[in-house]
Amino acid sequence: MSDRQPVLIVDAGGTLVTRTRPGLAGRVVRAVRAAGDDRPEAEVRAAVLTAADPDACLRRLGPLAPRARAAVLAELTGDPGDAVILPGAEELLDTAARLGWRVIVATNAGPGTPPLPEPLARHIDTVVESRGYGMVKDDPRFWARLREEEKVDARAALVVGDDLAADQRAPEAAGLQTRPVGGDGAATAALTAQLRAAGPRPQEAAAVVAGRREHFAGRDMIVAPHLAPLVVRVTRARVRLAAGAAGTAAVVVRRRALPPAVVAASGALPDLAWLHLPRDRRPYQAPAELRALLDAEGLSLDVLSASDRRHALAMIREARSSTAVSERMADLVLFLRDRGKGGVG
Repeated sequence: MSDRQPVLIVDAGGTLVTRTRPGLAGRVVRAVRAAGDDRPEAEVRAAVLTAADPDACLRRLGPLAPRARAAVLAELTGDPGDAVILPGAEELLDTAARLGWRVIVATNAGPGTPPLPEPLARHIDTVVESRGYGMVKDDPRFWARLREEEKVDARAALVVGDDLAADQRAPEAAGLQTRPVGGDGAATAALTAQLRAAGPRPQEAAAVVAGRREHFAGRDMIVAPHLAPLVVRVTRARVRLAAGAAGTAAVVVRRRALPPAVVAASGALPDLAWLHLPRDRRPYQAPAELRALLDAEGLSLDVLSASDRRHALAMIREARSSTAVSERMADLVLFLRDRGKGGVG
């Protein structure tokens, strides 16, 4: 996979397909209950969804009464039914693939789940299943492993699905942006249109912004956990969003105890856009007063890495008083002086 290729990570059941029979995990839960076993539903579901095959599922479930074991085995080995493509699903995957997106399906489907229909499968690069990872999608560790094993650049990835826990909360906790999409086709069709409007990823684009919208402090914004690296050392980062020929200025803001968010500088945000970092080099330019201090000491910012330089200058720019500015400049001069003497590694 190219490191410039955006990645669409899509849920299967309820997003791309529905099934002619209820989901396997739900059927097994009902079978266990009907047999008088009252163990927690979450325990049963996890055993089903993370098992590689029926035998592994039975082992994960542990001791079962003969009646319950027979009922569970009947569900695990019975007719799984067929997968039926939901409205807009095929067009979404086809559009994404044509625009250069890599398509990954991430699913909780357990053993005995019907395969995805060929009109969808032909657009899919990889299928990642909970039974392959041994953990359910509701667990943020599933998504962290997916990012690592599939070499997904979170800045250029979008998770799409219908489940609040598995397709929103867990991937966001793992640093991925998400977009809720139901099975009626309306949100899926809207996303397809937005992909077309934004076009292929521009060579200079640093990220994609396409996550869910949220109201915060009376403002409309897009939740952007994947942009946390932009605001690790600053409280906000100015960016430009482009969707096709349209563009708008925006700000990535760091929020206390919440994921970062993208806020429009003015007007409304596009639903899906490519993020460009500003060409303005002011963040790398030292204020005149700092340059004078450095010259007087025979020091230079060139000894710093680009990220350390950006951090140091951002701390000075964001100081809220002239006293704080002077103190931070003095601290920086002292740091560079000690570094030049070998006092700082």
